[in-house]
Amino acid sequence: MGAKFFGAAVKRREDPRFLRGEGRFVDDVVLPGLLHAAFLRSPHAHARIVSIDTTTAASAPGVIRVLTFRDLERWMKPLPLFGAVPAGLAAVVKFDIRQAPQWALCRDRARHVGEIVAMVVADSPERAEDAVDQIRVDWEILPLVVDMTRAAEPGAPLIHPEWGSNVGIGFTHAIGDADHAFAGADVTVAETFHIQRYVGMPLENRGVVAVWDRRDGTMTTWNSTQVSHFVQQGLTGALGLPPHQIRVIAPDLGGGFGTKASGYAEDALVPIAAMALGRPVKWIESRREHMSGAAHARHQVHAISLAAARDGTILAVRDRIWLDLGAYNVWGVVLPYNTVAHLIGPHRIKNMRVDVQAVVTNKTPNAPYRGAGRPETVFAMDRASCGWTRRSSGAATTFARTSYRTTSACRTATATRSSTTPAISPTRSRRRSRRRTTRRFGPNSRACGRAAFIAASASPATSRAPRSVRSRAPR
Repeated sequence: MGAKFFGAAVKRREDPRFLRGEGRFVDDVVLPGLLHAAFLRSPHAHARIVSIDTTTAASAPGVIRVLTFRDLERWMKPLPLFGAVPAGLAAVVKFDIRQAPQWALCRDRARHVGEIVAMVVADSPERAEDAVDQIRVDWEILPLVVDMTRAAEPGAPLIHPEWGSNVGIGFTHAIGDADHAFAGADVTVAETFHIQRYVGMPLENRGVVAVWDRRDGTMTTWNSTQVSHFVQQGLTGALGLPPHQIRVIAPDLGGGFGTKASGYAEDALVPIAAMALGRPVKWIESRREHMSGAAHARHQVHAISLAAARDGTILAVRDRIWLDLGAYNVWGVVLPYNTVAHLIGPHRIKNMRVDVQAVVTNKTPNAPYRGAGRPETVFAMDRASCGWTRRSSGAATTFARTSYRTTSACRTATATRSSTTPAISPTRSRRRSRRRTTRRFGPNSRACGRAAFIAASASPATSRAPRSVRSRAPR
């Protein structure tokens, strides 16, 4: 994006057709002979399937088929997994990582509320939903675990017994010598922060339409997804087709935010049903389904400690982090390492130690959502920093000056100019460097300004925050 667009009123290209009602979303796709799918989802967080009786549902009006794992076993392949450790990172950080296969339909056990147990295909969505209510499942309720910190402890109920633990990812990352810095610090502060669970709520729910063409052996599917190539990759394994025979169309998307950037069971089940029945099939998610079936996000605990000198300089940080992955570790190292990678942010910190445990619990699986770990860790670090400045008002201005990267340091880290770049005036250079710094360190820079203001307000009137950390009050 060029500089000419900053502050400019840029016309949106797509708005006119949306305002004319000419948008095309998944639910707008209508095909001849279209069938509709609905899903029976587990009402239990952790339970074993003893038996499933589909007799009554299969004979309900308008029902074409009722499908369980056994009916579709030939197509049942584990859903795609992401987040393998890059070779360069694996050479620096030792990860203890476990990932379990997740099936599109429950094979023998449900591990979270909302996991799909059976699929009904009927001639209308209403009849499909009515038939779902007539499926009878005999459940054996199993012990569950919902507290991420307790899930990591020995003796906790196991989500995946073959692991022998609920820890999906464990690692330690350190720079310098945090323990030595804490031992010699004038002041230490410790806080524990709980970041709640989120579920992204796009205006348009998820949806899938699929049609199988026997003539040339091709599958075409319309999907309200942000990652059409991921969907295609998953379907190559599930359907046993090469990529060039699978076409994934992502039409207009009514919001995504990362929630629609994961691979889902419905992405495979609707095309599988279309192939098995030889007719096009559609499924549109309800809002209630979205709350339990779409990926959740956030949900971390940070037990963070700061060590500081008497003048306010941060000497070290230690953070013990728990992440709740939900029932499956779908995204590997993405969420935990992205959290750790953004912990320091704009702070000058030479000593750090972070211990991470990403655990599975009996909840909907977690996935990247709007920052994917960054907002959680920035919140914990900034809150701990602000807590220190409030408790040590006499060190307010030196804390801000000594513990944050200055504008010139940010300029050095982010701006390079070639010898052919035309010279610009000092005034314009300062304005550009401020904009550049704000773009990269904006939220943290504002937090720095707020922390300095809070503490300086309790200091003598002559104390003022240094120019490099002043910021406007939040709007």
